[in-house]
Amino acid sequence: MAGSAGLAPTLRIAGLGRSFGRVEVLRDIDLEIGPGEFVGLMGPNGAGKSTLIKVLDGVYPPSAGTIRLGAQQVPSLGASPLVGFIHQDLGLIDGLTVADNLRLGQSPLRLVGPVLNRPAERAAAARALAAVGLDLPVTGPVGDLSPGEKALVAIARAFARGARILFVDEATSTLPPPDAKRVVAALRAMANAGSTVVMVTHKLSEILGATGRVVLLLDGRIAADRSTTGLGRAELVRMLASHEKGAAGPAGDPRPGPADPAAGGPGRTLLRLDGAHGGRAGPVDLVVRAGEVVGLTGTPGSGLHDVGYLAHGSLRPSRGTRTLAAGVRTALVPPHRETQGGFPDLDVGVNLTVSALRRFRGAFGLLARRRERAEGQRLVTRLKVRPADVGTEFRLLSGGNKQKVIFGRALLREAGVHVLCEPTRGVDVAARAEIYALVRRLPDEHTGVLVVTSDAEDLLAVCDRLATVSDGTVSDFRPVDDLDETALEAVL
Repeated sequence: MAGSAGLAPTLRIAGLGRSFGRVEVLRDIDLEIGPGEFVGLMGPNGAGKSTLIKVLDGVYPPSAGTIRLGAQQVPSLGASPLVGFIHQDLGLIDGLTVADNLRLGQSPLRLVGPVLNRPAERAAAARALAAVGLDLPVTGPVGDLSPGEKALVAIARAFARGARILFVDEATSTLPPPDAKRVVAALRAMANAGSTVVMVTHKLSEILGATGRVVLLLDGRIAADRSTTGLGRAELVRMLASHEKGAAGPAGDPRPGPADPAAGGPGRTLLRLDGAHGGRAGPVDLVVRAGEVVGLTGTPGSGLHDVGYLAHGSLRPSRGTRTLAAGVRTALVPPHRETQGGFPDLDVGVNLTVSALRRFRGAFGLLARRRERAEGQRLVTRLKVRPADVGTEFRLLSGGNKQKVIFGRALLREAGVHVLCEPTRGVDVAARAEIYALVRRLPDEHTGVLVVTSDAEDLLAVCDRLATVSDGTVSDFRPVDDLDETALEAVL
Protein backbone atom coordinates (compact mmCIF):
# COMPACT_ATOMS: atom_id res chain seq x y z
CA MET A 1 0.00 0.00 0.00
CA ALA A 2 1.28 3.45 -0.82
CA GLY A 3 2.62 5.19 2.23
CA SER A 4 3.44 2.00 4.13
CA ALA A 5 7.10 1.92 2.99
CA GLY A 6 9.75 4.32 4.29
CA LEU A 7 9.95 6.46 7.38
CA ALA A 8 7.88 9.56 7.98
CA PRO A 9 9.71 12.90 7.90
CA THR A 10 10.29 14.68 11.19
CA LEU A 11 7.67 17.31 12.04
CA ARG A 12 8.89 20.45 13.83
CA ILE A 13 6.52 23.12 15.14
CA ALA A 14 8.06 26.25 16.69
CA GLY A 15 6.32 29.15 18.44
CA LEU A 16 3.00 28.36 16.79
CA GLY A 17 0.12 30.64 17.72
CA ARG A 18 -3.41 31.39 16.60
CA SER A 19 -5.62 34.30 17.63
CA PHE A 20 -9.23 35.12 16.88
CA GLY A 21 -9.45 38.87 17.27
CA ARG A 22 -7.95 39.64 20.67
CA VAL A 23 -8.37 36.09 21.95
CA GLU A 24 -5.25 33.91 21.87
CA VAL A 25 -6.41 30.33 21.35
CA LEU A 26 -2.93 28.87 20.74
CA ARG A 27 0.37 30.32 21.92
CA ASP A 28 4.01 29.29 21.81
CA ILE A 29 3.41 25.72 20.66
CA ASP A 30 6.80 23.97 20.34
CA LEU A 31 6.65 20.35 19.27
CA GLU A 32 8.95 17.92 17.49
CA ILE A 33 7.65 14.51 16.41
CA GLY A 34 9.89 11.94 14.78
CA PRO A 35 9.18 8.98 12.49
CA GLY A 36 7.42 6.00 14.03
CA GLU A 37 6.08 7.92 17.02
CA PHE A 38 2.53 7.39 18.27
CA VAL A 39 1.62 10.55 20.18
CA GLY A 40 -1.53 11.08 22.20
CA LEU A 41 -2.80 14.67 22.38
CA MET A 42 -4.98 15.33 25.42
CA GLY A 43 -6.41 18.27 27.28
CA PRO A 44 -9.65 19.65 28.70
CA ASN A 45 -12.43 20.79 26.42
CA GLY A 46 -11.60 24.21 25.04
CA ALA A 47 -7.84 23.73 25.49
CA GLY A 48 -7.21 24.29 21.78
CA LYS A 49 -6.70 20.73 20.53
CA SER A 50 -9.08 20.97 17.58
CA THR A 51 -7.82 24.46 16.73
CA LEU A 52 -4.25 23.14 16.62
CA ILE A 53 -5.30 20.37 14.24
CA LYS A 54 -7.13 22.88 12.03
CA VAL A 55 -4.12 25.22 11.93
CA LEU A 56 -1.86 22.34 10.93
CA ASP A 57 -4.40 21.25 8.30
CA GLY A 58 -4.54 24.76 6.83
CA VAL A 59 -8.14 25.49 7.81
CA TYR A 60 -6.85 28.47 9.83
CA PRO A 61 -3.55 30.23 9.08
CA PRO A 62 -1.21 30.50 12.07
CA SER A 63 -0.89 33.94 13.67
CA ALA A 64 2.70 33.19 14.66
CA GLY A 65 5.37 30.51 14.44
CA THR A 66 6.64 28.04 11.87
CA ILE A 67 5.89 24.52 10.67
CA ARG A 68 8.66 22.38 9.16
CA LEU A 69 8.17 19.04 7.44
CA GLY A 70 11.57 17.44 7.16
CA ALA A 71 13.91 20.17 5.88
CA GLN A 72 11.14 22.26 4.32
CA GLN A 73 9.20 25.08 5.98
CA VAL A 74 5.53 24.96 4.98
CA PRO A 75 2.52 27.24 5.67
CA SER A 76 0.48 24.19 6.71
CA LEU A 77 0.51 20.41 6.40
CA GLY A 78 -2.85 20.02 4.66
CA ALA A 79 -1.48 20.28 1.12
CA SER A 80 1.30 17.74 1.63
CA PRO A 81 0.69 14.23 0.24
CA LEU A 82 2.79 12.94 3.14
CA VAL A 83 0.27 14.11 5.75
CA GLY A 84 -3.30 12.96 6.35
CA PHE A 85 -6.03 14.25 8.65
CA ILE A 86 -8.98 12.27 9.97
CA HIS A 87 -11.60 14.41 11.68
CA GLN A 88 -14.54 13.25 13.78
CA ASP A 89 -16.91 13.13 10.79
CA LEU A 90 -14.38 10.91 8.90
CA GLY A 91 -15.12 12.60 5.56
CA LEU A 92 -16.76 9.54 3.99
CA ILE A 93 -19.80 9.58 1.68
CA ASP A 94 -22.35 6.93 2.70
CA GLY A 95 -23.91 6.65 -0.77
CA LEU A 96 -20.63 5.76 -2.50
CA THR A 97 -18.96 2.36 -2.49
CA VAL A 98 -15.98 1.58 -0.31
CA ALA A 99 -13.74 1.56 -3.39
CA ASP A 100 -15.04 4.95 -4.55
CA ASN A 101 -14.51 6.45 -1.10
CA LEU A 102 -10.94 5.22 -1.11
CA ARG A 103 -10.33 6.94 -4.48
CA LEU A 104 -11.89 10.28 -3.47
CA GLY A 105 -9.47 13.10 -4.14
CA GLN A 106 -7.29 11.01 -6.44
CA SER A 107 -7.24 10.61 -10.20
CA PRO A 108 -9.29 7.57 -11.26
CA LEU A 109 -7.50 4.54 -12.69
CA ARG A 110 -8.24 4.31 -16.41
CA LEU A 111 -7.88 1.72 -19.15
CA VAL A 112 -8.12 3.92 -22.24
CA GLY A 113 -9.31 7.53 -22.38
CA PRO A 114 -12.43 7.93 -20.22
CA VAL A 115 -12.83 4.18 -19.57
CA LEU A 116 -12.26 3.44 -15.87
CA ASN A 117 -10.23 0.44 -14.80
CA ARG A 118 -12.70 -0.83 -12.23
CA PRO A 119 -10.91 -4.16 -11.57
CA ALA A 120 -7.68 -2.30 -10.77
CA GLU A 121 -9.54 0.13 -8.48
CA ARG A 122 -11.22 -2.72 -6.62
CA ALA A 123 -7.91 -4.58 -6.25
CA ALA A 124 -6.21 -1.44 -4.90
CA ALA A 125 -9.09 -0.89 -2.48
CA ALA A 126 -8.85 -4.47 -1.20
CA ARG A 127 -5.11 -4.03 -0.58
CA ALA A 128 -5.71 -0.77 1.28
CA LEU A 129 -8.31 -2.39 3.52
CA ALA A 130 -6.12 -5.42 4.19
CA ALA A 131 -3.40 -3.11 5.50
CA VAL A 132 -5.72 -2.02 8.33
CA GLY A 133 -7.10 -5.50 8.96
CA LEU A 134 -10.38 -5.15 7.06
CA ASP A 135 -11.82 -7.84 4.80
CA LEU A 136 -15.12 -6.70 3.34
CA PRO A 137 -16.71 -6.17 -0.10
CA VAL A 138 -15.30 -2.99 -1.66
CA THR A 139 -18.31 -2.71 -3.99
CA GLY A 140 -20.79 -2.20 -1.14
CA PRO A 141 -21.85 1.26 0.07
CA VAL A 142 -19.98 2.78 3.00
CA GLY A 143 -23.35 3.53 4.60
CA ASP A 144 -23.81 -0.18 5.31
CA LEU A 145 -20.65 -0.39 7.42
CA SER A 146 -20.42 -0.23 11.20
CA PRO A 147 -18.92 2.92 12.77
CA GLY A 148 -15.69 1.05 13.49
CA GLU A 149 -15.40 -0.18 9.92
CA LYS A 150 -15.97 3.36 8.63
CA ALA A 151 -13.14 4.66 10.81
CA LEU A 152 -10.82 1.96 9.46
CA VAL A 153 -11.80 2.85 5.88
CA ALA A 154 -10.86 6.48 6.60
CA ILE A 155 -7.47 5.35 7.94
CA ALA A 156 -6.93 3.08 4.94
CA ARG A 157 -7.72 5.95 2.59
CA ALA A 158 -5.20 8.26 4.24
CA PHE A 159 -2.37 5.77 3.97
CA ALA A 160 -3.39 4.67 0.46
CA ARG A 161 -2.90 8.29 -0.63
CA GLY A 162 0.70 8.14 0.57
CA ALA A 163 0.39 9.68 4.04
CA ARG A 164 3.23 8.91 6.42
CA ILE A 165 2.05 11.32 9.12
CA LEU A 166 -1.55 10.95 10.29
CA PHE A 167 -3.51 13.24 12.61
CA VAL A 168 -6.61 11.60 14.08
CA ASP A 169 -9.08 13.89 15.88
CA GLU A 170 -11.22 11.83 18.29
CA ALA A 171 -12.12 9.23 15.68
CA THR A 172 -12.82 6.68 18.44
CA SER A 173 -14.95 8.93 20.68
CA THR A 174 -18.27 7.53 19.41
CA LEU A 175 -17.16 3.92 18.97
CA PRO A 176 -17.99 1.00 21.27
CA PRO A 177 -14.93 -0.51 22.99
CA PRO A 178 -14.33 -3.42 20.56
CA ASP A 179 -14.41 -1.12 17.51
CA ALA A 180 -12.24 1.50 19.21
CA LYS A 181 -9.64 -1.15 20.01
CA ARG A 182 -9.52 -2.26 16.37
CA VAL A 183 -8.98 1.29 15.20
CA VAL A 184 -6.23 2.00 17.73
CA ALA A 185 -4.54 -1.32 16.91
CA ALA A 186 -4.47 -0.35 13.21
CA LEU A 187 -2.89 3.00 14.08
CA ARG A 188 -0.34 1.29 16.33
CA ALA A 189 0.60 -1.05 13.48
CA MET A 190 1.15 1.93 11.17
CA ALA A 191 3.43 3.57 13.72
CA ASN A 192 5.36 0.32 14.14
CA ALA A 193 5.93 0.35 10.37
CA GLY A 194 7.57 3.80 10.53
CA SER A 195 4.62 6.15 10.08
CA THR A 196 3.84 8.91 12.56
CA VAL A 197 0.46 9.04 14.31
CA VAL A 198 -0.90 11.92 16.41
CA MET A 199 -4.22 11.02 18.03
CA VAL A 200 -6.50 13.42 19.90
CA THR A 201 -8.36 11.43 22.55
CA HIS A 202 -9.91 11.69 26.00
CA LYS A 203 -9.60 7.95 26.63
CA LEU A 204 -6.95 7.06 29.19
CA SER A 205 -6.89 3.42 28.07
CA GLU A 206 -5.87 4.49 24.55
CA ILE A 207 -3.07 6.72 25.82
CA LEU A 208 -1.65 4.09 28.15
CA GLY A 209 -2.29 1.08 25.93
CA ALA A 210 -1.10 2.30 22.54
CA THR A 211 0.83 5.56 22.51
CA GLY A 212 4.47 6.07 23.36
CA ARG A 213 4.12 9.71 24.30
CA VAL A 214 1.44 12.02 25.66
CA VAL A 215 1.22 15.78 25.09
CA LEU A 216 -1.11 17.78 27.35
CA LEU A 217 -2.57 21.03 26.03
CA LEU A 218 -3.96 23.54 28.55
CA ASP A 219 -5.29 27.00 27.71
CA GLY A 220 -3.65 26.91 24.30
CA ARG A 221 -0.18 25.97 25.60
CA ILE A 222 1.70 22.70 25.97
CA ALA A 223 1.60 22.00 29.71
CA ALA A 224 3.25 18.56 29.65
CA ASP A 225 5.07 16.35 27.16
CA ARG A 226 6.30 12.99 28.38
CA SER A 227 6.79 9.35 27.54
CA THR A 228 4.03 6.94 28.50
CA THR A 229 6.59 4.28 29.42
CA GLY A 230 6.09 3.55 33.09
CA LEU A 231 3.19 6.00 33.29
CA GLY A 232 0.35 4.64 35.41
CA ARG A 233 -3.33 5.45 35.17
CA ALA A 234 -3.50 7.27 38.50
CA GLU A 235 -0.50 9.45 37.63
CA LEU A 236 -1.98 10.29 34.21
CA VAL A 237 -5.30 11.25 35.79
CA ARG A 238 -3.53 13.53 38.28
CA MET A 239 -1.57 15.14 35.46
CA LEU A 240 -4.70 15.78 33.40
CA ALA A 241 -6.82 17.02 36.29
CA SER A 242 -4.17 19.13 38.03
CA HIS A 243 -5.48 22.33 36.41
CA GLU A 244 -8.83 21.85 38.18
CA LYS A 245 -8.57 22.21 41.94
CA GLY A 246 -10.20 19.22 43.54
CA ALA A 247 -10.92 17.45 40.24
CA ALA A 248 -10.63 13.71 40.62
CA GLY A 249 -10.23 11.15 37.97
CA PRO A 250 -13.03 8.72 37.24
CA ALA A 251 -10.86 5.71 37.82
CA GLY A 252 -9.27 7.04 40.98
CA ASP A 253 -12.46 7.45 42.97
CA PRO A 254 -14.47 4.54 44.25
CA ARG A 255 -17.96 4.38 42.84
CA PRO A 256 -20.32 6.04 45.33
CA GLY A 257 -22.93 3.92 46.97
CA PRO A 258 -26.69 4.30 46.63
CA ALA A 259 -27.96 7.85 46.84
CA ASP A 260 -29.86 7.23 50.05
CA PRO A 261 -28.47 4.28 52.04
CA ALA A 262 -30.98 4.87 54.82
CA ALA A 263 -33.78 4.13 52.42
CA GLY A 264 -32.66 0.53 52.17
CA GLY A 265 -32.53 0.44 48.37
CA PRO A 266 -34.53 1.74 45.42
CA GLY A 267 -37.94 3.24 46.06
CA ARG A 268 -41.15 3.47 44.09
CA THR A 269 -41.37 2.69 40.40
CA LEU A 270 -41.14 5.85 38.29
CA LEU A 271 -41.00 4.37 34.79
CA ARG A 272 -42.02 1.00 33.38
CA LEU A 273 -41.78 -0.43 29.87
CA ASP A 274 -43.74 -3.64 29.28
CA GLY A 275 -43.19 -5.39 25.95
CA ALA A 276 -42.54 -2.02 24.33
CA HIS A 277 -41.51 -1.88 20.64
CA GLY A 278 -40.12 1.12 18.78
CA GLY A 279 -37.45 1.63 16.12
CA ARG A 280 -34.95 -1.21 16.43
CA ALA A 281 -35.99 -1.94 20.00
CA GLY A 282 -38.47 -4.47 21.25
CA PRO A 283 -39.83 -6.19 23.10
CA VAL A 284 -38.42 -4.15 25.98
CA ASP A 285 -39.17 -4.79 29.63
CA LEU A 286 -37.60 -2.18 31.90
CA VAL A 287 -38.18 -0.60 35.30
CA VAL A 288 -36.54 2.55 36.70
CA ARG A 289 -37.12 3.23 40.39
CA ALA A 290 -36.51 6.25 42.57
CA GLY A 291 -33.09 6.37 44.18
CA GLU A 292 -31.21 4.29 41.60
CA VAL A 293 -29.05 4.66 38.51
CA VAL A 294 -29.84 1.98 35.93
CA GLY A 295 -27.39 1.29 33.09
CA LEU A 296 -27.90 -0.12 29.61
CA THR A 297 -25.16 -0.93 27.10
CA GLY A 298 -24.89 -2.58 23.72
CA THR A 299 -23.13 -2.60 20.38
CA PRO A 300 -24.05 -0.58 17.24
CA GLY A 301 -27.23 -1.89 15.66
CA SER A 302 -28.44 -3.46 18.91
CA GLY A 303 -31.25 -0.94 19.36
CA LEU A 304 -29.56 0.53 22.45
CA HIS A 305 -30.40 4.18 21.82
CA ASP A 306 -33.95 3.34 20.73
CA VAL A 307 -34.51 1.81 24.17
CA GLY A 308 -33.45 5.17 25.61
CA TYR A 309 -35.86 7.02 23.32
CA LEU A 310 -38.69 4.68 24.35
CA ALA A 311 -37.92 5.34 28.01
CA HIS A 312 -37.80 9.10 27.46
CA GLY A 313 -41.01 9.14 25.41
CA SER A 314 -39.58 10.75 22.27
CA LEU A 315 -40.21 7.37 20.60
CA ARG A 316 -43.73 6.12 21.21
CA PRO A 317 -44.26 2.38 21.50
CA SER A 318 -45.84 0.81 18.43
CA ARG A 319 -46.67 -2.14 20.65
CA GLY A 320 -46.53 -2.68 24.38
CA THR A 321 -46.84 0.01 27.02
CA ARG A 322 -44.87 2.82 28.64
CA THR A 323 -46.06 3.89 32.09
CA LEU A 324 -44.90 6.91 34.10
CA ALA A 325 -45.80 7.48 37.75
CA ALA A 326 -48.19 10.36 38.37
CA GLY A 327 -46.55 13.77 38.09
CA VAL A 328 -43.25 12.40 36.75
CA ARG A 329 -41.53 14.09 33.82
CA THR A 330 -38.57 12.79 31.83
CA ALA A 331 -35.47 14.58 30.54
CA LEU A 332 -33.09 13.44 27.81
CA VAL A 333 -29.41 13.90 27.05
CA PRO A 334 -29.33 12.72 23.40
CA PRO A 335 -26.44 10.62 22.07
CA HIS A 336 -25.46 12.87 19.15
CA ARG A 337 -24.97 16.42 20.37
CA GLU A 338 -24.02 17.87 16.97
CA THR A 339 -27.28 16.86 15.29
CA GLN A 340 -29.69 16.40 18.21
CA GLY A 341 -28.37 18.39 21.12
CA GLY A 342 -28.34 22.12 20.58
CA PHE A 343 -29.27 25.17 18.57
CA PRO A 344 -25.92 26.23 17.10
CA ASP A 345 -26.76 29.86 16.31
CA LEU A 346 -28.42 30.60 19.66
CA ASP A 347 -26.49 31.43 22.78
CA VAL A 348 -25.64 29.15 25.68
CA GLY A 349 -28.31 30.67 27.92
CA VAL A 350 -31.12 29.90 25.48
CA ASN A 351 -29.79 26.39 24.90
CA LEU A 352 -29.85 25.77 28.64
CA THR A 353 -33.34 27.07 29.40
CA VAL A 354 -35.31 26.32 26.23
CA SER A 355 -36.88 23.16 27.70
CA ALA A 356 -37.82 24.76 31.02
CA LEU A 357 -39.19 28.19 30.12
CA ARG A 358 -42.31 27.65 32.25
CA ARG A 359 -40.05 28.02 35.30
CA PHE A 360 -39.29 31.61 34.32
CA ARG A 361 -42.76 33.03 33.73
CA GLY A 362 -43.29 36.39 35.33
CA ALA A 363 -46.23 38.76 35.46
CA PHE A 364 -48.94 38.16 32.87
CA GLY A 365 -47.17 34.96 31.78
CA LEU A 366 -44.26 36.86 30.24
CA LEU A 367 -40.74 35.48 30.33
CA ALA A 368 -38.74 36.79 33.29
CA ARG A 369 -35.65 37.27 31.20
CA ARG A 370 -33.32 38.41 33.98
CA ARG A 371 -34.19 35.45 36.19
CA GLU A 372 -33.80 33.07 33.25
CA ARG A 373 -30.32 34.42 32.42
CA ALA A 374 -29.25 34.30 36.06
CA GLU A 375 -30.25 30.63 36.32
CA GLY A 376 -28.39 29.89 33.09
CA GLN A 377 -25.27 31.62 34.40
CA ARG A 378 -25.50 29.67 37.65
CA LEU A 379 -25.51 26.41 35.70
CA VAL A 380 -22.65 27.52 33.47
CA THR A 381 -20.58 28.18 36.58
CA ARG A 382 -21.64 24.95 38.28
CA LEU A 383 -20.80 22.82 35.23
CA LYS A 384 -17.56 24.72 34.52
CA VAL A 385 -18.56 25.52 30.95
CA ARG A 386 -15.85 27.39 29.04
CA PRO A 387 -16.15 30.25 28.25
CA ALA A 388 -18.28 30.90 31.32
CA ASP A 389 -20.67 33.30 29.57
CA VAL A 390 -24.30 32.54 28.76
CA GLY A 391 -24.07 34.98 25.85
CA THR A 392 -21.61 32.80 23.92
CA GLU A 393 -23.04 31.22 20.78
CA PHE A 394 -23.45 27.46 21.22
CA ARG A 395 -21.64 26.66 17.97
CA LEU A 396 -18.45 28.31 19.27
CA LEU A 397 -18.10 25.86 22.16
CA SER A 398 -15.83 22.84 22.06
CA GLY A 399 -17.49 19.44 21.90
CA GLY A 400 -17.16 18.72 25.59
CA ASN A 401 -18.52 22.10 26.63
CA LYS A 402 -21.50 21.58 24.34
CA GLN A 403 -22.11 18.31 26.18
CA LYS A 404 -22.07 20.11 29.52
CA VAL A 405 -24.69 22.60 28.28
CA ILE A 406 -26.96 19.78 27.07
CA PHE A 407 -26.55 18.06 30.44
CA GLY A 408 -27.42 21.31 32.19
CA ARG A 409 -30.60 21.65 30.11
CA ALA A 410 -31.69 18.22 31.34
CA LEU A 411 -31.05 19.28 34.94
CA LEU A 412 -33.29 22.34 34.54
CA ARG A 413 -36.21 20.12 33.55
CA GLU A 414 -36.51 18.98 37.19
CA ALA A 415 -37.47 15.58 35.84
CA GLY A 416 -38.31 12.47 37.79
CA VAL A 417 -36.47 10.25 35.30
CA HIS A 418 -33.29 11.39 33.58
CA VAL A 419 -32.39 9.42 30.44
CA LEU A 420 -28.71 10.05 29.71
CA CYS A 421 -27.51 8.71 26.34
CA GLU A 422 -23.71 8.74 26.00
CA PRO A 423 -23.48 11.43 28.72
CA THR A 424 -19.67 11.80 28.65
CA ARG A 425 -19.00 11.32 24.93
CA GLY A 426 -16.08 13.56 23.91
CA VAL A 427 -15.69 14.99 27.42
CA ASP A 428 -12.28 15.45 29.08
CA VAL A 429 -11.16 13.64 32.23
CA ALA A 430 -11.92 16.41 34.72
CA ALA A 431 -15.34 17.14 33.20
CA ARG A 432 -16.13 13.43 33.14
CA ALA A 433 -15.48 13.23 36.87
CA GLU A 434 -17.73 16.25 37.42
CA ILE A 435 -20.54 14.67 35.40
CA TYR A 436 -20.17 11.42 37.33
CA ALA A 437 -20.59 13.34 40.58
CA LEU A 438 -23.67 15.11 39.21
CA VAL A 439 -25.24 11.85 38.06
CA ARG A 440 -24.70 10.23 41.44
CA ARG A 441 -26.40 13.18 43.17
CA LEU A 442 -29.51 12.97 40.99
CA PRO A 443 -31.25 9.85 42.35
CA ASP A 444 -33.29 10.39 45.49
CA GLU A 445 -36.72 9.41 46.80
CA HIS A 446 -38.33 11.20 43.84
CA THR A 447 -35.78 10.73 41.04
CA GLY A 448 -34.22 7.88 39.06
CA VAL A 449 -31.63 7.80 36.28
CA LEU A 450 -31.26 5.64 33.17
CA VAL A 451 -27.77 5.73 31.62
CA VAL A 452 -27.62 4.44 28.04
CA THR A 453 -24.03 4.18 26.83
CA SER A 454 -21.42 2.05 25.09
CA ASP A 455 -18.77 3.38 27.50
CA ALA A 456 -17.92 0.76 30.10
CA GLU A 457 -16.24 3.34 32.32
CA ASP A 458 -19.46 5.35 32.58
CA LEU A 459 -21.48 2.33 33.60
CA LEU A 460 -19.05 1.15 36.25
CA ALA A 461 -18.62 4.65 37.68
CA VAL A 462 -22.25 5.62 38.26
CA CYS A 463 -24.67 2.68 37.90
CA ASP A 464 -26.20 0.45 40.56
CA ARG A 465 -27.31 -2.26 38.14
CA LEU A 466 -27.00 -2.76 34.42
CA ALA A 467 -28.06 -4.89 31.48
CA THR A 468 -27.08 -5.32 27.86
CA VAL A 469 -29.25 -4.67 24.81
CA SER A 470 -29.04 -7.17 21.97
CA ASP A 471 -31.36 -7.41 18.96
CA GLY A 472 -33.58 -4.81 20.60
CA THR A 473 -34.18 -6.72 23.82
CA VAL A 474 -32.86 -6.08 27.33
CA SER A 475 -31.06 -8.85 29.19
CA ASP A 476 -31.45 -9.63 32.88
CA PHE A 477 -29.97 -6.94 35.11
CA ARG A 478 -26.84 -7.51 37.18
CA PRO A 479 -25.44 -5.52 40.10
CA VAL A 480 -22.49 -3.41 38.96
CA ASP A 481 -20.47 -4.57 41.95
CA ASP A 482 -20.30 -8.00 40.28
CA LEU A 483 -18.48 -6.60 37.21
CA ASP A 484 -15.25 -4.87 36.23
CA GLU A 485 -14.37 -3.19 32.92
CA THR A 486 -12.80 -6.35 31.47
CA ALA A 487 -15.83 -8.47 32.33
CA LEU A 488 -18.22 -5.88 30.91
CA GLU A 489 -16.31 -5.61 27.61
CA ALA A 490 -16.30 -9.41 27.40
CA VAL A 491 -20.10 -9.37 27.66
CA LEU A 492 -20.23 -6.87 24.78
